[in-house]
Amino acid sequence: MSSRSFINLRNWILVAVASVALGNASVVAGEVPIKAQLIWGTDGAKPDDKDFKELDPKVREKLRHLRWKNYWVVKAKTQDINDKEGKKFVLSEKCAVEFKELADDKLEVSLYTIKAGGAEKLVKTFPCSLAALKNGEYLILGGDDKEKWDDAWIVIITCGKVK
Repeated sequence: MSSRSFINLRNWILVAVASVALGNASVVAGEVPIKAQLIWGTDGAKPDDKDFKELDPKVREKLRHLRWKNYWVVKAKTQDINDKEGKKFVLSEKCAVEFKELADDKLEVSLYTIKAGGAEKLVKTFPCSLAALKNGEYLILGGDDKEKWDDAWIVIITCGKVK
């Protein structure tokens, strides 16, 4: 996987997928656990030399409209964020996401590609409702793989702890 390219900017898509739980959840100020997962979508089998896990069936259901047969979790990370500081998650040697809690229960999600030597380049910043994430909704970002025509990379953002 280390030779794979993460982003083809022209083909980036943003899909906000709502979960079944759309009721009013209480929004508590303070620390919020944000979970980010880097997913590889492919029609191929899991590489023997990688320790990837199959994507949880509940989360996979959110991707049912996408075309790939297999979804492998490359890395998952959870960290508490609060309104005083942003947090950056490095999900691979080529991908990072940064979270900043804004006023009015908004979350700013910035997606970065990491170039050779560790230089980061901002791809795009997405506004997101923190209340929606707390209610069980997902923010899903995806793009095609430059090096393998039929594969894709997907970043899934939710509230909650990594299992």
